Amino acid sequence: MTRPTPAARLRSLAVQVVDGGVVLDLSGLSWLDPLHLVGAAAIAELASARGSRLRLTGLRGNPAGYASRMRLGAIVEHFGGSHDLPVSEREHDRSDSLLEVTELATGSDVRQLSGLVHDRIAGHDVEIARALHTALAEIGANVCEHSGTVGFMAAQTLPSQGVLRFAVADAGAGLLGTLISQGAEDDRMAITMALSGASRKQGPGRGTGLPTAVTVVSRLGGEVLLASGSALATADARGRRHAELANGFVGTMFEGWVPVSGARHRSQKLYDWAGR
Repeated sequence: MTRPTPAARLRSLAVQVVDGGVVLDLSGLSWLDPLHLVGAAAIAELASARGSRLRLTGLRGNPAGYASRMRLGAIVEHFGGSHDLPVSEREHDRSDSLLEVTELATGSDVRQLSGLVHDRIAGHDVEIARALHTALAEIGANVCEHSGTVGFMAAQTLPSQGVLRFAVADAGAGLLGTLISQGAEDDRMAITMALSGASRKQGPGRGTGLPTAVTVVSRLGGEVLLASGSALATADARGRRHAELANGFVGTMFEGWVPVSGARHRSQKLYDWAGR
């Protein structure tokens, strides 16, 4: 089965306003990733901040069970929303989850969660563990410093895909709102500037978060996705690709994936061949 394009994956997060409430219908999804989980969590937080409530609906079967185990239902309820996710027997036994959907509010949260992911992976692959720790710490710090709101983080190994995916999202100022003072004129320009190291605050060490995350993921043969407003970009060892979102996302979403086991070895060969 052909995997949906990045833009198609995010299209499922389009919301509708019904009777004054916000509805997120995920019935079109047959596969759920951490990207969808943190995106839905950010939408729930945004609805609450605007005096409304999210109604999450449409998930059935395995995707619904996965969302429940990854605490998406609990997050939606925390922000006053509702959902039709099942209460599975494993909802309170999430030992198979690398990192369920978790709120990021402070630098301490970022350090704790990135350290947790590192510790859970280090026994299997030290290189991936270090890379994930660096990437999550950098992206999480960006959320806490620039978004003006809370963010959400999730990570999961997906053996059927041969990858480990992690994602961070917030419904805050967005990259354009953050970088407009630095000359950004639209969402695509803001994404390009952010990936190149631009920052609202100037000085040594500023603007290094996203470029660092791209570098560490690319070195493992993986790829990152960055979306904000109506713009989306993916980046790997071969370069960047841009797309436009039909339904813009309020805030910023970041996803990274790295191949695991044999898949990682093959991707590393490709990365070395590319001379990056």
